[in-house]
Amino acid sequence: MGARRKQWIAGCAALLFIFAALFFYRARAEERMEFETVLVHTDCAPWDGPALEIEFYTSPARCDENRASILRISLWQNLPPRAGQKIQFGRDPKLGAAGYCPQENHCEAAESGSVFIESYERGKGASGRYDLKFPKAGRLSGRFRAAWCETRELCG
Repeated sequence: MGARRKQWIAGCAALLFIFAALFFYRARAEERMEFETVLVHTDCAPWDGPALEIEFYTSPARCDENRASILRISLWQNLPPRAGQKIQFGRDPKLGAAGYCPQENHCEAAESGSVFIESYERGKGASGRYDLKFPKAGRLSGRFRAAWCETRELCG
């Protein structure tokens, strides 16, 4: 095999490697969506019982604003959450739910996934990890540190 042919094969292999690396990096970046603001507050479950909401925003957000979050995780059972608690979505619909809304009025519910609570303190905030699977958006996973929002919910 000539030297020129070997160089051409090596160049093609290098290009394939670069394209594969870029594809893998882009796929990993999509599932690790970055959120600028994460807020946590009390709310009401669908049956009017107590709930906890963790809301994710891609831009700065404040508690006193009334705007839609991009990602919302709702916890409806075993409240308040405790450190080390893992909530599985998709198995028992009464535990909670997650919704992803990349655009206004274009939302989808998670079909499965989990949230792991590393810390939670009413009045201070929460931290943890999430790993959620959506029918169209695919897998979204990452870590969060949520600031507390004081709300007054009258459930029940």
